[in-house]
Amino acid sequence: MRKVVESRKSEIRYITSDPARMLNKFIARSVLKTWMEEFVDENTGKIVSIERNEILFEKGTLVDNDVLMQIRFWQEEGSVKDVEVSNQKRMSFVRKNQSLFPYKSVVKINDKRHSFLLYATSVQNALTILTDYIELNYNGGFTVSDIKELEYCIVLIDNLKTKKQRNDDINKAYLKNEISLEEFVESGMSEETLNEAEDSSKLKFYQIIARIVSHDDKEGDDEENGTFIVQTYTAVRANMLIKKYLLDQQEKQYQEALKHPERTFIKREINSFIEESKTIPIGRFIPVEFSQVYEYETTTNNN
Repeated sequence: MRKVVESRKSEIRYITSDPARMLNKFIARSVLKTWMEEFVDENTGKIVSIERNEILFEKGTLVDNDVLMQIRFWQEEGSVKDVEVSNQKRMSFVRKNQSLFPYKSVVKINDKRHSFLLYATSVQNALTILTDYIELNYNGGFTVSDIKELEYCIVLIDNLKTKKQRNDDINKAYLKNEISLEEFVESGMSEETLNEAEDSSKLKFYQIIARIVSHDDKEGDDEENGTFIVQTYTAVRANMLIKKYLLDQQEKQYQEALKHPERTFIKREINSFIEESKTIPIGRFIPVEFSQVYEYETTTNNN
């Protein structure tokens, strides 16, 4: 006789308020005691009601006679109505995450491998984003062969203007009489020399481990390593983008501290130095704005 394998396919699961149908079953979703609590809003002076919850029985608890007696008490008291039960003991649950993290994925589209870099809240969320993006931008059938979270990694995309773009802007401003001849000459003379081929076709993804040194005259130096994936033209420019990112983050923290006079925030001198650098095979970066559409998508949670 073939052995029955326990799985979702053989699960019998239902919601009931009938104690007889709960007995000797397992709680499939944590049983909560629910009540309303009122308090006075200090800003408006109005009475506001808030729903409060307390877990009485965890998911996976066997409803024996003792547990059933307690459930019936809370039902009569009015804090519990229905209970979801199952013939299987399921104890764990999917932990929700609503923060975006970088993921790398490999997708076969018409039997050709394509690699993507994107932000997502989970593997399931990444799969949803990939499916949507590929359907909109590619033809033919596809299969997702790999999705991997890039832990402890910051992705930076080179959105700075190239020397050619900056020169074009300066030329246009001069022709429209928006800047003087003197300003036109000065802007050209102060242009940074980056010695790089700023051609979008030569953009690469660099994986860089950077040594970050922050200096304060009183406290001295603090050092730490950071991992970055940077889409740009050269490793030198990647390091420039890393430093800009670090300074921008510090500025955000400083501006936030200004809103709280009780906090003390000291700006530090920040430098980054490349410890390791290599190019990695990534074909396309899915814009963060595309991922943000799905950022707060909820995953089914069987608490």
